[in-house]
Amino acid sequence: MGIDNNPEAETNLLAHSVEERYRNALRSKFPYQDCYKLQRKNLLLTKSLISDLDAYFSFIAGYSSNASNLRSRPTDEIRNAIPKLKRSFFAAYPQYGELAVLVTPDQVAELYAELELADALRSDIVRIMEFILAGGAPA
Repeated sequence: MGIDNNPEAETNLLAHSVEERYRNALRSKFPYQDCYKLQRKNLLLTKSLISDLDAYFSFIAGYSSNASNLRSRPTDEIRNAIPKLKRSFFAAYPQYGELAVLVTPDQVAELYAELELADALRSDIVRIMEFILAGGAPA
């Protein structure tokens, strides 16, 4: 069923998809080894990398794990979360910008995959939240 036919149903399906992808992938083991590889390249720059990645992934996980119940959250919370969810890790933490070229499937495959999944989840969560804020109209 397309979004033009039943936006509410499409949004509900998207929310369940977010929850399923979160359960199946984002809750996997934290990519410590890939972080250590990056830290060996520049320890001063990456001193807080693990804690910042953990905070970033946790923020997304908080909404992904319960995406089908986002309507129960306060409107102000949703409105305030959207700008944060629209930012990639490197946009949210610009101090790591020079590491972006190193985060590739060849160099740090697990971290790359986790960031790719986080990007997909946060994009879908934003779509759901914008739908909610629009009062049920397509985002």
